[in-house]
Amino acid sequence: MRRFSALLLALGVLLSASVTPTVGASGSDYDSSIVEADGPVDTLVFVRSTGLAPLVTAAGRIGLVAQEGITEATDRLGLLSGIVADLGSRNRAAVEALDVANRLLAEQFHGAVEVRSTYQAIVEQLDESDRRRLEEATRTRRNTSAVVRVVNSTEWICPVVGVTRFIDTWGEARSGNRTHEGVDIAAPSNTPVVAPVSGRVTYRWDSIGGRSFDLVADNGDYYFGTHLRRFGIEGRVAAGDNIGFVGSDGNADANILHLEYHPGGRGNPVNPYPLAYAHCDRSNG
Repeated sequence: MRRFSALLLALGVLLSASVTPTVGASGSDYDSSIVEADGPVDTLVFVRSTGLAPLVTAAGRIGLVAQEGITEATDRLGLLSGIVADLGSRNRAAVEALDVANRLLAEQFHGAVEVRSTYQAIVEQLDESDRRRLEEATRTRRNTSAVVRVVNSTEWICPVVGVTRFIDTWGEARSGNRTHEGVDIAAPSNTPVVAPVSGRVTYRWDSIGGRSFDLVADNGDYYFGTHLRRFGIEGRVAAGDNIGFVGSDGNADANILHLEYHPGGRGNPVNPYPLAYAHCDRSNG
């Protein structure tokens, strides 16, 4: 029975080839056609696509999408190439600038070496007295520069709190064939004494100054204070920290802080009067 039905179906397909379409057979390249054929048992209905137009249209759409993708990729590649070129240009400019800086540094270094060599040659030709005068003049210029720096500093603090009194007594004679190497800042007994700059404080005592402090600043400058009534903070201090109190210890005949300033380190005293004058609250009395 199954073989007979299959045979009838095949016969119906063959007959449909010779039957004229009855519904929807427009023959247009853009339409589909419906073909009906009478078979031995049932009517067979076939739907077929006519022409190549649908395939061409679909292919065209696919091609358009592909073209748009290629165009966008090309644009992005062009943008990326521009960015890479710009980075390359900047890198070259940076390398050139660094090369120029290195050349300038090398020239300055060689120039400094030549200046030192010339200076040394000139010094070696001087006699001992001329050499001492030259060294003293150099030290004086360096110390003057240090004093000007401190006078114009906005961070340096007067070491004696409140209203003070002082005059310029630099170089005056003192006992034991000494000369005065500081400024005596007068204030009431027990007035706080503070660190003028940040650094490290240590304390000591001697028969001349009595209680004294040594302050080595962070930049290497050295400060010495004496005639203290009491000590304050020892060790690491910041500018403004309490490091003692005004007194009359040692050989002082009044309540004062004897302050010395040695730019660059101990053993190089300079007149500290301009520092006190610039930063301390001075009484006119």
